[in-house]
Amino acid sequence: MNINTRVLVVLAVFFLPISSFAGAASLSAGEIAALRSLIATNSEAAIAFEGIRRAADDALRDAPNPVEHIVSEGHLQTNPLKVHTEVALKDMDKVLSLGWAWAVTGDPRYLAKGRDFIVAWARINQPDGDAINETKFEPMIVAYDLFRRNFSESDRTLADTWLVNKANTLNSKERGFGGNWPCHRLKIIGLVGFTLNDKTLIAEAINGYRRQVARDIRPDGACSDFYVRDSLHYQLYSVEPLLALARACERYGEPLFDYHAPNRGSLHDAVDFVVPFAEGRKTHIEFAHSKSSFDRRRAEHGESEYSPHPWNPNASVWMFMSAAWFRPEYGTLASQLAGAGNRQFWDWQMVINCVSEDGKYRQSEEKPKVSVKKLN
Repeated sequence: MNINTRVLVVLAVFFLPISSFAGAASLSAGEIAALRSLIATNSEAAIAFEGIRRAADDALRDAPNPVEHIVSEGHLQTNPLKVHTEVALKDMDKVLSLGWAWAVTGDPRYLAKGRDFIVAWARINQPDGDAINETKFEPMIVAYDLFRRNFSESDRTLADTWLVNKANTLNSKERGFGGNWPCHRLKIIGLVGFTLNDKTLIAEAINGYRRQVARDIRPDGACSDFYVRDSLHYQLYSVEPLLALARACERYGEPLFDYHAPNRGSLHDAVDFVVPFAEGRKTHIEFAHSKSSFDRRRAEHGESEYSPHPWNPNASVWMFMSAAWFRPEYGTLASQLAGAGNRQFWDWQMVINCVSEDGKYRQSEEKPKVSVKKLN
């Protein structure tokens, strides 16, 4: 950590009001305090933050690039509108870096720039009710959860209305979709609900999570998309949004990671399903027997990742890092896959996992007794 960063951290720890932060979608006030303290005292965490700060500093020089409609699902990579969308969506990671940089340092430049990005998107972007398109907004929702209390009333009303519109549009699309689609739908509904403390949206996300586990995760832990698409890629694509939602739910006081539907699997099972493939005890040829005509169409148009090929265990690093929030042993596996050695804070998510651990079950006197599964 350089001197300027250390000074900003010290200033943040002593002068930035902790009440400025709260929310199950990001970190609570106490967790923000723990984050600042960790970065100020741990060199590995400080190095991880330096990457965030550099990205935020780069974003200070950029202008928002919102689009009215996200064009992604069902389109080939060469589609000009999809290409344009992908460029615009770089704003998501920019605003999230600004959010974390502001939370740690209290530098008002990060808050002001984050506000510019969020307001610009709120003014222009329109929801389309497509969960695979709307899932792209997760980083911006988490950033807004960090910023929200420091927005002006008019800016907060604008952003709140935009996000509620997204959630309500998705809420009208529950039936008729299977596989990973409802996982992404519920994630966005839940994150918006927790950010805005909207009890109706929160209830829909929690109840919807239970319904989705019942209909999508089989007793062996495989998600339905694994068998339909013959792909661990789509196993991960179903599991990752549910992990984001379950994390927010557990921080709200609803432990769902180990929730088992009657005679069915759980999210915990779905994560464990990937473990033997990640450890190399099992192998898988991706898309060899996919039942999806769109997978074949993409392969025919040169998108080689949808042609049959051996699955790469490194693809599961992000899922295991996310799951490590619930069970630290998954973080060990993620570190091994990423070649991080014995470093604890080799990725920003690992820092967040550490400081947010005390936030779990924060509304309960005791943690629920759950069985911790072994990896082998």
